[in-house]
Amino acid sequence: MIKKYQPIIICSLAVLLLFVFIEGIKFISISSTENKQESEQILDNHPEDEQDATDQIEAINDSDKDEEDEDEDEDATSVEEDGKFVYLTFDDGPSSVTTEILDTLEQFNAKATFFMLEPAMRSYPEAVKRTVEDGHAVALHGVTHQKEKFYHSEQSALDEMKTAQETLLNITGVQSYLIRTPYGSIPYLTDSFRKVLTENGFKIWDWNVDSSDWNLSKDQYVQNVIAQVEKIDKSGGTPIILMHDRGETAHHLSTLLSYLQKHDFQTRIIDENLESYQFNCYDRCYRLDGGN
Repeated sequence: MIKKYQPIIICSLAVLLLFVFIEGIKFISISSTENKQESEQILDNHPEDEQDATDQIEAINDSDKDEEDEDEDEDATSVEEDGKFVYLTFDDGPSSVTTEILDTLEQFNAKATFFMLEPAMRSYPEAVKRTVEDGHAVALHGVTHQKEKFYHSEQSALDEMKTAQETLLNITGVQSYLIRTPYGSIPYLTDSFRKVLTENGFKIWDWNVDSSDWNLSKDQYVQNVIAQVEKIDKSGGTPIILMHDRGETAHHLSTLLSYLQKHDFQTRIIDENLESYQFNCYDRCYRLDGGN
C-alpha cells in the first residue's frame, strides 16, 4: 500500500520544498530592498551628517595646525628673549649735543631713555621731537634740578614732575609717567615722597651703573661703565647705565656702543610696563627740612 503511494508522497514533498525555497528568496529580496530604501531615506533626511563629519575632520586638522603655529610663536618668543640687554639712560637734556647723541645711537641702531628737564625741553623742542621719532623713550627729570626746591615737600616734587609731564605732552603728544628724581632717590626721597609720586602714577627709576661722566675726563667714563657692566653681567643682572646729555659723553659714546655691540649686548628702552628699579633707603633717607 505504501509503495503504491510512494511516488505521490515524494512529488508532494518536492513541491512543498520548492514552495518554501521560493518564498524564502522573496523575503530576502524584499528585506534587502526595504533596508536600501531606509538607508537612502536616512541620507536624504540628514545630508548634513555627512557634511558634519567632514567639518569635524577639517576642524581637527585646523586645531592641530593652530597648535603647531602656537608652538612656533612660543619658540620665536624664546629666541627673542635670549641674549644680553642693557638700558642706556641720559639725564639733564635735551641740550646742544643731543643731536650728536641721537646720531651716534642711530649709527649703532641703539635705543635709549632720556630723562629730560622741563626748561631744556622748552629750549630744544626739535631735539625732543626727534628723540620720539627715532624710537627712544622720553621720561621726566623735573624742573629745577635743585634739591632744596625739588625736595622742599612732597607737593613740590609732584608739581615739578607734573609740569615736566605737561610740557613733554605739549611738544610731542606723549604722556610719560617715567621719572628720575634729581640726584637719584637716595637720600632725599623718603617713603612719603615715594608714596605721593607713585599714587599719582609715576614710576621712579634709578640706575645700577654710574658712568660718572660728569667728573671723568675724555673717555675715562667709558672704561668706568665697561667695568661695571661686566661685573653686573657676570652676576646675571641687567645694566641700567646713568649718563648725562653733555659734550664729553656725546663725543665718546661711540666707544661704549662699539664695546656693547662687540660683546652682543642689545639696547632696550624703559617702558611703563617694566617693574621700576629704585634704590632702597635702608634707613639712609632723610628729609631736607629735618622732618620725618
